[in-house]
Amino acid sequence: METTPMITFRLDSIDWDQSGGGVPGAIADAQSQLPVDASPRLTLPGPDRPDYVLCVLEQPIRYRIGADFDLSRTQPEFRRTDPHGAFLLIHAVVVCALFRGEQLHAGMRSLPVRVAYVIDNTVGSDTQLDFGKCDYIGQGFLTDVTGARSSTDRT
Repeated sequence: METTPMITFRLDSIDWDQSGGGVPGAIADAQSQLPVDASPRLTLPGPDRPDYVLCVLEQPIRYRIGADFDLSRTQPEFRRTDPHGAFLLIHAVVVCALFRGEQLHAGMRSLPVRVAYVIDNTVGSDTQLDFGKCDYIGQGFLTDVTGARSSTDRT
């Protein structure tokens, strides 16, 4: 587990993973809430690769869940309901570059990544990524907005 450089990126879009992974029902809802900015906090090795990055979102994303969703995988304080049904407030995501060998980096533009919602917020204290604490949603694109944000933050 290692800390990552402090950059801010924008999750520009998310779409269905053409290889068949992900949660198709979550895609349209996620797209309606993007773009969203996030800051990488730490890199976690996973069972299949060493470069998953835990990122904290600047504003939470709603994750609509069905009646068959296993709520025991989540903390109660992140569960909500509204007239459209039950959802989780997602405050963090785990991303990894779609293509092995690529990394999140300063200056990245539309870097293709895999995106998973963190549904168990204890993941940040783990030394290895536990896939059971995340739901893989689909593929997205990240763009570094650190410079753009710092120049607008000064005004």
